[in-house]
Order: sequence, then C-alpha cells, then structure tokens
Amino acid sequence: MKGTRLWFARNNGALFALILFIAMFAIYVAKNGVGLRIGLVTAVANKGVLLALVAMGQTLPILTSGLDLSVGMIFVLTNCIASAILSGPPWLVAAATLAVLLSGVLCGVVNGALVVYGRLQPIIATLATGAVYHGLALIIRPIPGGSIDPMFARAWTTQIFGVIPTTLVVLLVVVLVVWLPFKLSTTGRGCYAIGSSESAAYMTA
Repeated sequence: MKGTRLWFARNNGALFALILFIAMFAIYVAKNGVGLRIGLVTAVANKGVLLALVAMGQTLPILTSGLDLSVGMIFVLTNCIASAILSGPPWLVAAATLAVLLSGVLCGVVNGALVVYGRLQPIIATLATGAVYHGLALIIRPIPGGSIDPMFARAWTTQIFGVIPTTLVVLLVVVLVVWLPFKLSTTGRGCYAIGSSESAAYMTA
C-alpha cells in the first residue's frame, strides 16, 4: 500500500494530464457530430503526436532549469528541409529522412555548445538560434510549397492494420526507446537533480 501511494505521489502530474486529456477528447468526440471513428482518431493523433514530440524536446531543458525557445523553429526548419528533399526513389527518400533527422540533431548540438561552452543562458542562446533557424527555414522555403513522397506520407499518417494510427506507434517507440531509458538512467537522474538544485547536484557528484 505504501508503495502504491508513493507511485501515485510521484506520477500524480502525469495521471492528472492523462485524465484531463481523456475528458477533453471525450467532449471533442461528443461535439464533432461524427463520432469515434478511426479516421477521426488518426487525424487527432497525427496532430497531437507532433506536439508531444516537440514537448519531449522542450522537457530536457526544463528539467535542468533552462528553457529552449528554439524548439518550434527547429521543428519548422526540419519541415522545410523535408519539403525540399523528401521525394524521389526509395533510396533517396531514406537518405533524405536521415538528413532531416540529422539537421534537427545539429541544431540541438549548436544550442548545447552555446550553453555549455559559450556559458550563455539557455533562454538567451536559444532565442538567438531560434531566429537563425527561422531565417534558414525562410531561405529554404520562402513561400508555402514543396512536396513529400506520397507513399512515404501515407505510410506515416494512416493506420497499421487499418486500426492503429501509425503516429501513435511512433510516439510509443520514442517513449520506450528514448524517454524511459533516459529517465531511468544516471544521466536522467542527474538532470532531475540539476533542475532541483544545481549547486546541490554538483556537491553530490
């Protein structure tokens, strides 16, 4: 019983968010006039998972008492890059997908280098880099447009076996492969400690 209470105490925020989401989604389904159909669930998942992934990217800076103002602009930049190169034969689509992912990683590395080695406050550094990333996005895609391979788009925005939205599976994989191992690792616990008290975390290291 004590262990159960401790678990609820540690996860009450996540549980509250889950209950709130279920309640809001139920209201949305009741009000839209279509009902709970797989097409509706897929459309909502395609939009919601994008926000969830962006939120994950923002979580780490917040855990360490920082704030990354460039997350949204990195998202925009990678989308613009995808719209410019993500088409063609399968091998080119695969290479372009890797390039899009690496572009996001590179943006994060630049942010981290400015904060760690440049000794800049995260909010200041990412405010500046966010403006740069936005400018790069405008250079790549000055007006709305571009295209993505139709088969690639369908594969990631429809359903698996016609029932489970693909984006929900992607989100689950990211949580299981990236987020949970990080949260349970020594590095993850260190990030939580730094966010609670950087000086105390340094003294206990």
